[in-house]
Amino acid sequence: MKIEKVIDNKENYLELLLEADPEVDVVKQYINCGEMYILFDEEKVASIAIVIKVNDEECELKNIATDKTCRGKGFAGELIKYIFEEYKDKFKRMIVGTTENMIPFYVLNGFTKYHHTVKNFFVDNYEEEIWDGDLHCIDMYYYYKNL
Repeated sequence: MKIEKVIDNKENYLELLLEADPEVDVVKQYINCGEMYILFDEEKVASIAIVIKVNDEECELKNIATDKTCRGKGFAGELIKYIFEEYKDKFKRMIVGTTENMIPFYVLNGFTKYHHTVKNFFVDNYEEEIWDGDLHCIDMYYYYKNL
């Protein structure tokens, strides 16, 4: 397992990023303004993440996705730990916005403090309805970790 920062050709990973954020136009708004990291399992891209600067004190884990064949193996958690280390001297806290179903995953991986909720986020920002399993996503829930 190794983790690398991606500088060029970030669009090459668009398909995997769309696993976590399914609207191309939304992903294209932040793909090049953030820093991208890839976790490789041997030579295969297992997990990918993008972090953006929110302000001088906060950054946001904007997207994290794991290849379907690599899920359940802890790759996303390892990538999150790595990212926390990368940003701990640059920002006071990292936030993440998520659906209700994914809150336990992020809490388990260190985002233990509630930050805020954006009502109707998925309705207002996506052309099609967003579903996470059986849950129709309406609001975005933000959590944070002090770095």
